[in-house]
Amino acid sequence: MEDMNAHLIAVQRVITTQFDLDTDSSEAVVISDISTLRDTLAERITYLLRHDTERLMHILYRVDVEEQVVQETFRAHAPPVLPVALADLIIERQLAKAATHARYRNSSPGDDLTGRNKDAHS
Repeated sequence: MEDMNAHLIAVQRVITTQFDLDTDSSEAVVISDISTLRDTLAERITYLLRHDTERLMHILYRVDVEEQVVQETFRAHAPPVLPVALADLIIERQLAKAATHARYRNSSPGDDLTGRNKDAHS
């Protein structure tokens, strides 16, 4: 559970920065769980879909959501649910990246890419 909280904090940091959700301290977005993050992100995506689709596409590229998956999501979801579907894609991708970073940050210098110690297998 502690790892999930750390991952959620890392995801929140990336998303609030990329989607300009972090305002001045008096209006800072406080996100206590993944559901709130999803709802807040979906609202911002709705705004960008209506007013600045090009910027949304650029952000999706920057947060490393695969273009093919984004295109499939646009084709598969009607406008009312599209922002939520895109928010889910973004959150899933950022959680996966946070888990990967944590795994390699916690591995020892002698570990191989699988996290096993190379010297122990020799």
